[in-house]
Amino acid sequence: MASIARSILLPQCASCTRRFTRLGLDGWGSLQQQVRGKQKLVKPSDSVAVKLLKNVKGYGRRGAYIPISPAMMRNHWFPQGKAAYVLPDQLKELKRQKVTIERDFEFGMEQPKVEKTEEEVEFEAQHYVRPVEIELLSPARSMELITIFTPSTIDFARQPIEDDSSSSDTYLGASDSADILAAAEKAEKKASGMVGIYGSVTTADVATSIRQSLANNDEAARVILAENDIRFVEGLVDGETSRVKHLGKFKVEIQVKGAEQALIRSVRVLPQK
Repeated sequence: MASIARSILLPQCASCTRRFTRLGLDGWGSLQQQVRGKQKLVKPSDSVAVKLLKNVKGYGRRGAYIPISPAMMRNHWFPQGKAAYVLPDQLKELKRQKVTIERDFEFGMEQPKVEKTEEEVEFEAQHYVRPVEIELLSPARSMELITIFTPSTIDFARQPIEDDSSSSDTYLGASDSADILAAAEKAEKKASGMVGIYGSVTTADVATSIRQSLANNDEAARVILAENDIRFVEGLVDGETSRVKHLGKFKVEIQVKGAEQALIRSVRVLPQK
């Protein structure tokens, strides 16, 4: 009976056999255990980072870091000395420093010239601004304009240094030599009548004052006058020609570069009120 029952359950034709077999395989597949978290195989990288040792047209200049195919690096660039491999530690450091690793496709490549349209050419022609050409004045003409517009006396105001003789007498007796030197210096100042000032009046101050006078005329404003073109020639102390440090009236000589004759003007240093 057992054999008869088992034969009844089995398929009796070829079509039923195929159907039964297909159902059995589908059921077996559903019973297979699924593996979760299975790591995928890492595909080998299609490029490597290299450092260029030469300028390479279409890739970059010397010292740049670029990606390139391993085959080209192995077969051509490395044997020819065009590039060097970047080691893993170096690559990590470059990424930490955020160094750009990319190819410069435009390096060394000639850019195609873009022809301008008629509208662009016409627009540029309408809005073209002609550069202003300033003709330099001759040294003779410069001196002539300086003579015309510079006053005969140029005044400056400075704070004088007061002579506090009473306070200095308090410290007399520190040493005989110091007393003698202090007395001699004081007597010399009183004899010459010089009064010291805070700061000084320099040739740069005189040049600035003259340029301000020249600025009132369009042609005179084109005169080029430097502080080296001016020097003190009278009323000096210790032979210093670039500045004065006391009240009084002094003479300055003005002569621009290339001029044959100098101009003499007076500079007066007055006490500031």
